[in-house]
Amino acid sequence: MRDDTTRFLCGAAHRDEEFADSAIREYLVEATRSIPRSPGVNSGAVLREAVAARTRRKVRDGVLLALALLVLFVASGTLLGVWLVVAVIAALGTGARLALNRPRRGTPHSRGPVVLGVIASAIALFFVLYKYIAEIEAADRYSSRYCRPRYEECAQDSSGASLAVLIIAIALIFGVLLADRVVTWLLITKSFRRAGFRTSRGEQELWRNEWTTRRLGHSSYAEALALYTIDEEDEPDDADDAQVIVYHGYRPFVGSGTMFEPWSMALPLKPAGDGTGAPLPGFALPELYDAITAELVKTGRSPSLSPGHRLSELKTGDRVVISSVELIDHVEDAEARIVLPDKDHSPQTAVRRSVVDDLIARPMEWMRYFRSFQVETWDRDVVVSAYLTFGLDEQMLYVEWTPCILYPIRAEHRKIDVLPAQSLRPFLDAVVDLLKFPMSVPKRFATAFGWMRPIHQAEGTFVAERYGASTSLRELASMSQVDNYFQLTDVERYVKVLESRLLRTLGEFLESKGISVTEFMEQAMQVTSNNVHITGPVISSNIGTTGRARTGKANVGKGNS
Repeated sequence: MRDDTTRFLCGAAHRDEEFADSAIREYLVEATRSIPRSPGVNSGAVLREAVAARTRRKVRDGVLLALALLVLFVASGTLLGVWLVVAVIAALGTGARLALNRPRRGTPHSRGPVVLGVIASAIALFFVLYKYIAEIEAADRYSSRYCRPRYEECAQDSSGASLAVLIIAIALIFGVLLADRVVTWLLITKSFRRAGFRTSRGEQELWRNEWTTRRLGHSSYAEALALYTIDEEDEPDDADDAQVIVYHGYRPFVGSGTMFEPWSMALPLKPAGDGTGAPLPGFALPELYDAITAELVKTGRSPSLSPGHRLSELKTGDRVVISSVELIDHVEDAEARIVLPDKDHSPQTAVRRSVVDDLIARPMEWMRYFRSFQVETWDRDVVVSAYLTFGLDEQMLYVEWTPCILYPIRAEHRKIDVLPAQSLRPFLDAVVDLLKFPMSVPKRFATAFGWMRPIHQAEGTFVAERYGASTSLRELASMSQVDNYFQLTDVERYVKVLESRLLRTLGEFLESKGISVTEFMEQAMQVTSNNVHITGPVISSNIGTTGRARTGKANVGKGNS
């Protein structure tokens, strides 16, 4: 199975400032944050490109601001005013967003450069208006017949040097813009093409100073980047361990995408037959989990059941899901210390089997166990995951099933494979950048002088957001829909096949224990035929609902493939 996810995200880091900054803020700034897995993504490689891209932009915009300050002093008010009008028209004509677009995880500290950029731009605009008004007054003052020749002579003497400086400064601004566009073009058309893509330096560079560019700023994040190796592999879970997910926000299964038609049911346990009141044969939940897992793994034996025989590669694992808010509230509890033994470091990435066994038998409100099932399809571009959990006593069995869909990476990030290596596009983009340059000054100021600082945590207190993850690298760059009709039907296929196998195996297991399956069959029919979702109100008898979990069916994009 081909894996293009990593190189697409490496390209996105250099083309999408918001993605790069969000990735750095989520993964590298908070040393205590739990990091979710991203299927098919080499996090170390993507984060290194994000750091290099951010550093390159800061250097670029710092140089451009210095040149802009020079232009501001030597250019006439008329020229600056005309350039500003052209910039507004060019920005509107190209659909550029005039508002500052900062990452979603901005903290109060990160807003400082934005405010300073707006203030600096307002001062510059006032200076332009002042110069323009002064020029009008000067023209009026020397408009008389006897003063005009002298004024023109003085103007010629004083404006020659200023004009030369102005031309050089504008040429340098264009040169910086062009160089940045060319470097980005070389990265996406040479370094991140499928044939030449490498996560570490090889024997020969694809273009001059390739790795000098791709290693910019790494020393500033050396300690954080050391946690993400560039040769990492997506290894299977240890059979004796359970992966820990500490989430912040509403979505518990961070990294798995959007929840897709989850459901739950509560089944009364009654003896089969004539109901003589004979005691039920008991069973333990680990036995039920193992029976379900063994049968679901067998689902992929036939190549005709899943396109590309993807179900044969069904991955299973144990997951312990924890709310970061509740983890901090229980930080002194013995259970919390298992996951967070050191409050100055991130939570444990895995826990031992003994912890899993305790959670299966005695789940807590803030820490729960799930058995996970995952299918990677379409060359890992679409990932279907499902999370299963049970609750049991002598009279009732509770079942909760939550499928999740990780959608394809956005189309603009995948266009790097169709861009020509030789093109005038960088030059034309640089020309447009030059025309729009005055409108971009506030944003460039924020980029050049912006900083990323950890979330403030007062002495003796703990902030939940510093420990819980809210998104993954894949989710930062993913669409909210599938690409085409076949992907849509495949998502439905995998969810329904796994769901059907789960229900059938569960019914057979209960029957083998001498338990009546009459009511179970009624509820299973509602799940499979009536498409019951978690939508809020109770739809029928024991099929439970948990509020806002439904996010709707998968949508299909138009022309994105």
